[in-house]
Amino acid sequence: MISGAIWLLLQAVSMSGMPLDEAMSADVLSTVINETQFGQVTTLRAGLAVCLAACLVCHRVTIARRLGFAAAVAFAASLAWIGHAGSTAGEAGYLHLAADALHLTATAAWIGGLASLILFLAAAYQSKAVSVTCDVVGRFSIMGMVSVITLLLTGFINAAILVGSLHALVVTDYGQLLLVKLVLVALMLLLALINRLVLTPRLSAFGNGALHWLKRNCAIELALGLAILAIVGLLGTMHPAIHLVN
Repeated sequence: MISGAIWLLLQAVSMSGMPLDEAMSADVLSTVINETQFGQVTTLRAGLAVCLAACLVCHRVTIARRLGFAAAVAFAASLAWIGHAGSTAGEAGYLHLAADALHLTATAAWIGGLASLILFLAAAYQSKAVSVTCDVVGRFSIMGMVSVITLLLTGFINAAILVGSLHALVVTDYGQLLLVKLVLVALMLLLALINRLVLTPRLSAFGNGALHWLKRNCAIELALGLAILAIVGLLGTMHPAIHLVN
C-alpha cells in the first residue's frame, strides 16, 4: 500500500510535469486516478490489497483463504495493465497482456513461495521435522515446476514483442539488461534443480544436514529472485528494445 501510494505520487509528477508539492494537489491526483489507466488499475490494486489483508486476518475461514488466493492472483496479474503490456496496440496487445499477467503470477508464486518455504525450513530445522519437510518440499517442487514452465513460455512471448530480434537483444541497453536477468534466472533454475534432484532425496537419509543445505540454497535462490525483480523494475522504466532498432 505504501509503495503503491509513492508510485502514484511519482506518476502524478511525471504526468503533470509539476514539482512534487504541486502534483500532490487534489485536482492533479484526481485526474491521474480517475482519467488514466495507471490510476484506475492502481485503485483496483489498492482494493485488492485491502481484500487480501482482510483475508489474511480471517485465514482460518475456508472461504477467506479461497478469496485471498483469488485476490493475490488478481493483484499480481493486474500489474500487467500498467506495464509495457498495457500500451501494446492491436491484437498483439491482448496476447501481450495475457502473457504478462501469467508471467507476473508465476513470478509471484515462485519467489513469494520461496520466502514462505525458507521460513518453514528454518522452523523444521529447529524441530528436526524431516518427514514433514519431504512432503512440503515435494509439493513446492510441483508448484515451482509449473511456475517455471509458465515463465519460460510467457517470457518468450514477451521477449518476441518487446525485443523482436537477437540484434536488438545484444545492441540495446534494454536487451543487455534483459540478458542479465536471463543469467540470474538460469542460476535460480540451477539451484532449484539441485534442491529437487540432489538435496530433497537426501533428506530422509541425512536429516538436518541436507535440510541445512536446502535452506541455504533456497535463501540464495530468493536473493537471486529479488535481484531479478529489481532488474524488472528498471526494465519497466526503459523503452523496449524493439522501438530502439526499428
